[in-house]
Amino acid sequence: MRGFIGVLGALCFFSAAVFADPTPTVQWTYRCGSEIYSSPVVVDITDEPGREILITSNTERRVICLSAAGQVVWTYDQFSLRVTSTPTVADIEGDGRLEILVATRSDGIVWLSSLGERIRQVPVTGGIAWGNVSVANASPGQRPTLYWISRKGFLDSRQADGALNWSYRADEPGPHGSPAVGDLNGDGVEEIVVGGGVGSLRCLDSSGDERWRVRGMAPFQSGPVIADLNSDSKVEVMAASDDGLLFCIDGDSGAINWTHRTSTGRVDSSIAVGDIDGDGAREVFYGDGSGNFYALNCSGEELWYFDAGDWIESAPAIGDVDGDGGIDILVGAGNGTLYCLSSAGELKWKFDAGRRISASPTLSDCNEDGLVDILIPSHNGTLYCLSAGGAWDSTKILWPCKRYDLAQTANVAVE
Repeated sequence: MRGFIGVLGALCFFSAAVFADPTPTVQWTYRCGSEIYSSPVVVDITDEPGREILITSNTERRVICLSAAGQVVWTYDQFSLRVTSTPTVADIEGDGRLEILVATRSDGIVWLSSLGERIRQVPVTGGIAWGNVSVANASPGQRPTLYWISRKGFLDSRQADGALNWSYRADEPGPHGSPAVGDLNGDGVEEIVVGGGVGSLRCLDSSGDERWRVRGMAPFQSGPVIADLNSDSKVEVMAASDDGLLFCIDGDSGAINWTHRTSTGRVDSSIAVGDIDGDGAREVFYGDGSGNFYALNCSGEELWYFDAGDWIESAPAIGDVDGDGGIDILVGAGNGTLYCLSSAGELKWKFDAGRRISASPTLSDCNEDGLVDILIPSHNGTLYCLSAGGAWDSTKILWPCKRYDLAQTANVAVE
């Protein structure tokens, strides 16, 4: 009888483990006074335990720094218009301390210290509506270069103190996606890829000279991504246009390798890539304005798609969040739902964030407890910190945040 009970207990434990509720738990929430467009940025910028979290509160016109437990460390609120951009973080001054750069609609680029104090402000004619600053050579000991594109269509290259290197008229006035920065031809020097408002994608060298241009039938606003998709040491650029067409482009020549068209709807969301099946090639992920979310292989063939039911504005986050060894894909939608999909595109769980999600989720171990934290902001003004119970393993986190890294380069070809 004792052996039978032991077997029965083991079976009950196995059943509970297999059929446990997969819904993540809410670790904490932070409620600000307006909708959150920015994706959370996780970085260690204080001497306190854990990592801090940066978000912007839109109509409150605030940058907020939170502790790993969701408590306010500092705020900065000296903006004249609402703030929608995701902050960029890098050691701009080369002094071993991190700075925070916030792109704004009317106040140009605002430099903040790690304590939330303004260091300087660089005017940007026309402002930056939705983009952010991208930083090249953000490694310690190197003098970085800053890139951004304004609503007037000027792509600026700036020195670490904000002084102008050059300015390139990329396109007519209008919304523009964030630049991607990386070495596209293997010469050790960065190139800059930026979309335009009248249907063109441009690649410039570090001197501001145009290297190639791809013309489409609609504006490129989603923000390009740089990656070596098939591990052949050749770099590709992925970018999507407002008519629902995704381009994969040879980074050196600008030749179009392949395209993929959505069923309906424009593409506002940033793109993400990651090798989710361990075959040595990266898959490509993006969503459209009709709520269709796509997974493509490195050749552009559609592996699966998921119907999120509403507009997808955000890039997904990609990584093992529940500790089962498989790679998960997390994406938010306009209906306020965060979806967690398996590598095969099956729904594992979903979380109701209350209102529209336009920001990308961020994966981190904020409090350094060894578990994955899932950060997701909502238009109800709440930042949620969720846990699905998975152990933190950086090798299983393939795309942790909106533009991949703190410098907002959208470049995974450096690995």
